[in-house]
Amino acid sequence: MTPIWTEKHDTAKRVKQRLSTIFDWAKGAGYYHSENPTNGIERFLPAVKRSVEHMRALPWRELPTLMKQLSKREGISARTLEFLILTVTRSGEARGARWSEIQDGLWVIPKERMKADKPHRVPLTGKALDVLEALRGLDDNLIFPSNRRDRNGHTKPQSDQVFVALQKRMKRTDFTIHGLRSTFRDWCSEYAHAERGVAEAALAHAFGDKVERAYARSDMFDRRRELMKRWGQFCLGK
Repeated sequence: MTPIWTEKHDTAKRVKQRLSTIFDWAKGAGYYHSENPTNGIERFLPAVKRSVEHMRALPWRELPTLMKQLSKREGISARTLEFLILTVTRSGEARGARWSEIQDGLWVIPKERMKADKPHRVPLTGKALDVLEALRGLDDNLIFPSNRRDRNGHTKPQSDQVFVALQKRMKRTDFTIHGLRSTFRDWCSEYAHAERGVAEAALAHAFGDKVERAYARSDMFDRRRELMKRWGQFCLGK
């Protein structure tokens, strides 16, 4: 483990985990009779100092320019990215959006597709609704379908690589898709002066300590709807 523990730490951790599984199985099957040699091995390996890597985030003042560039591009991936920005959702949540989740200007993402394992209501305003109308009729299930199909002939969602390809075509390497959520968060703090709880709820983030979360039953939907309306206007340069 020593040669890769600091040079390839993530790989080394996976190797350790698999070795541990092998020795546990061997011991249970009667092929190995000593203690699992991976137990406590970290105490004898070099210390690893990990630096925090932040996702590249577009400065919020530059967001309207990006939206203007996207509006001039054809193709589903550009519409998906527009929708993702306007709803400040995660890549998988946007790419997997289904028509059945849209009701009366509201997008309800089921808990099965949410990181926090609970439903998330997203108010759709202005441009986000326009994006949906532009794609209506492409597929009965998926809003942003790919051109691939599964073994049963059903349309598959776009992969996360569609954004990589889109950014290459646009010659935009100055941000990551997840970093766009940070762009929204910075806009909330520096421009909109939104309350922390409302901004975090818009991002479907848990906030506060355990006691605060226990009493935070509301998803602040009405206040989020107003915030998302302002965000949508800002994205369009208004």
